[in-house]
Amino acid sequence: MIQSLTILAAVAASSLAAATVTPLPEHREEQIAVTVCRTPADDVVQDLGLHPNVVTVEREPLQVGDRVIGQKWRLNLSGGRRMTVERVAPRKQLRGVQAELTDAQGRPKFFFALDRSCSIRLARALRYDENNYAIELIHLDQSLRPNGTSEPVNPPMPAGARNAGVRIALVDSGVNYLIPDIHAGLARGENGRLIGYDFWDMDARPFDAHNPRSAFLIQRHGTRTASLVMKEAPRARIVPYRYPRPSMERMRDLIEHAAQHSVRIVAIPLGSSRSAEWQTFAQAAKVHPEILFIASAGNNGRNIDHQPVYPAVLELENLITVTSADDYGRPAERVNWGPNAVDLLVPAERQTAMGFDGSTRRVSGSSYAVSRVAALAARLLSKRPTLSTSELKTAIFASALDEGARDYVSVGYIPDPLADTAQIIRQQSAVLIDRGANPGGITLDLHLAALAGSGWENAKIASMVRSTADVLAQCDIKLVRATLHRLQVPPYLMDFQTGTAKTLIDHTDLPKPIIFLVRNTKMEIAFDGEAFGHANSATRPWLRNTVWLVADTEHAGIALAHELFHVLTDSGKHWSSEQNLMYESTHTGNTQLTVSQCRRAREIGLRHGLMKMKGGAQG
Repeated sequence: MIQSLTILAAVAASSLAAATVTPLPEHREEQIAVTVCRTPADDVVQDLGLHPNVVTVEREPLQVGDRVIGQKWRLNLSGGRRMTVERVAPRKQLRGVQAELTDAQGRPKFFFALDRSCSIRLARALRYDENNYAIELIHLDQSLRPNGTSEPVNPPMPAGARNAGVRIALVDSGVNYLIPDIHAGLARGENGRLIGYDFWDMDARPFDAHNPRSAFLIQRHGTRTASLVMKEAPRARIVPYRYPRPSMERMRDLIEHAAQHSVRIVAIPLGSSRSAEWQTFAQAAKVHPEILFIASAGNNGRNIDHQPVYPAVLELENLITVTSADDYGRPAERVNWGPNAVDLLVPAERQTAMGFDGSTRRVSGSSYAVSRVAALAARLLSKRPTLSTSELKTAIFASALDEGARDYVSVGYIPDPLADTAQIIRQQSAVLIDRGANPGGITLDLHLAALAGSGWENAKIASMVRSTADVLAQCDIKLVRATLHRLQVPPYLMDFQTGTAKTLIDHTDLPKPIIFLVRNTKMEIAFDGEAFGHANSATRPWLRNTVWLVADTEHAGIALAHELFHVLTDSGKHWSSEQNLMYESTHTGNTQLTVSQCRRAREIGLRHGLMKMKGGAQG
């Protein structure tokens, strides 16, 4: 679904042709900002009085909470215009200056920011239609002229047709409905009318924009969260809501609107520390037990049992609170958690989503855990539409494991939210090595699972296994039988990641040790090969006694022997000798093993049932 689009570029090109943005008169407003930037704060008012355009000046501290980080000037200019200039200088160290110009009609017109050297680093202008509605944000160059880039502001909704599917309300900053794939996934009712709404601007155009500080500094979030829902629940339909930041009491109207349009799932990838803002929401949510609300725990890196985030901590029977998990099934860096307030850990780091401009990007954080659980809920409802909210919660929670996760959340960790969609087919099996039934001594059977389309060719695999057998032979470990299994898997399982690996292992149903030959890795710390014994799989037991190799692994035979030896010895130890197999990086010729290494491999491998003893004992 996700693709790179040129919609915004086309809109920008067509709009610029008609734009009537002119540079600031003689750049005098720019000169005002430069004066603020270059002049000591106590002398700014006097110096501003020298500018012919300045009529009056008001000064006040620039604060973040209780902390003063600079100064702000409000200027009345000639012709009824106004200008606000902020000088950011915490501890009197200049960081930059921002200026915003408003015309005589009170419309924000220009914005520019100066760097520490008092040069323009960012400039933008707003264009209005004949009804004084802002229609385009135009990016300017350092001479304050259009640079060829612009963004639409609250454009009309494209026409659509009535559609069906489980409806997921997304309460966020809106979506970019000019992108065809986003537009196609939105819920439509009678006459093809969009079901969503903008409860910030109070109109039927919930266009992706979060601009609490300035109309010129717009953040985009909703398109990304929506695109991930659409990717993982393609048959569902998004009901986009732009949340009512100016008046959070409107959350009651938002929930009523969702209920009237048969929404069963409401995703809320946002929140705040101010409980008063969410009281109306809490009251309205209780009135609609038929709706399941899924909220983000937030991204402050804190325990919200002690430092609450709302609505995440609200005690509602029809609320699930989720956060993002790392590769170890623990809270990812920066995200919130709480053994009481947060229900689920969900892998939501480095997810592929669509940005506001239609380009593909990687996203991380608890907001995307909301998207993934909302998509899971929609798939469950599409299969069993009569599920009550309580039954739907139970079905979602059934995917969760404890494995130590309950130190951080109340229910557990969902290793793979897409597990219910996975179809894995064993296409064929072939014996690579067969040395008979009674070779004697310590014997090892290997099963290799190669993913179709991963880049692992049969000849390379066979050569790799023979090399590994030769290395193990010096420890009197005989690789008796090696069997290659070709698996057809969905695209998301082609690359190694600890959570999705559980789905692959569960469906493969092969005796261990298993060698998985995959396309690539999605781990945050990427290795060509990974091995899991007992010692390093306590919180991820499904990985126990498996090896994972990516397709472009160098010196594959030595790499396999190295990773397999980690499993047989149940140790992550590396040796300092470059000739030793367990040197930290593989290269041609590092195949040697010591007597003590071989002894441990035989002892631990036999103890863990990975090898068999036939004939006389060996030590």
